[in-house]
Amino acid sequence: MAKLFISYNHKDALLVDTIARRLELEFGRNNIFYDAWSIQPGDSIVGKMNDGLADFDTFFLLLSPNSLASSMVGLEWRSALNRAVNNNLKFVVVRIADCNLPVILADMLYIDLYGEGMDGSIEKMKRVAKLENCYTPLEDVQNCKVLFSVKDNSTAAFTIQALYFAEQNPQFVFISKNEFNRQSINVTSEITTTSASGTATYPDGTVYYAHRITLHRVLKPGFPFVVEFKDNDLSKLQEICVFVLCNAETGKYQPLAIERV
Repeated sequence: MAKLFISYNHKDALLVDTIARRLELEFGRNNIFYDAWSIQPGDSIVGKMNDGLADFDTFFLLLSPNSLASSMVGLEWRSALNRAVNNNLKFVVVRIADCNLPVILADMLYIDLYGEGMDGSIEKMKRVAKLENCYTPLEDVQNCKVLFSVKDNSTAAFTIQALYFAEQNPQFVFISKNEFNRQSINVTSEITTTSASGTATYPDGTVYYAHRITLHRVLKPGFPFVVEFKDNDLSKLQEICVFVLCNAETGKYQPLAIERV
């Protein structure tokens, strides 16, 4: 089990106590040196601090303007840093307030609780202490984006762009609660498309109208295609949602973000 040392200034006690109790749930109180529970009346403060510094494998420096101004905290982290350089010790800075790292620590990758929030930072602290990788996968990239623009009082244009890479013969589905007039749909400057219309009934009984357009060319960054819809009631066009076929094998469509310009 990892043994942790929490170095902080007492002016930050309210925030630090929350952090310590969150870590306690994972590692247990006996494996965390946190002076509020590790030093009791009658104990030698210096002796307990010395024991704590000697018996840990992960040192968390909770950095704030208060801890930077504290000579005791400075003594703790310098001693720990010396151990980290010469022994098998994990030295981790956790920024808990708006401040800059000391010059000697400036090139160190730190946990930014102040900038990233409590839950994610606590999770990183747990992973570091357990010698686990702190990498968190990002969301899958969405390659297509839709720009919605109004051309006149009865015409709206949906400009579909590929952002990162080419899409081969993509299919797009336009969904609305209002029925599409196919004669009012214009795929501008394109001669290699096919389309089809239909309906879908949701479990709540709502009927949605769908119009699918297959683009028979490569959609690649810098070469979008534009679909225009006409309706005397412009508000109906503003309710249209756009989906792209994201998996040809399963036939599942992914909703696209629509940016109004």
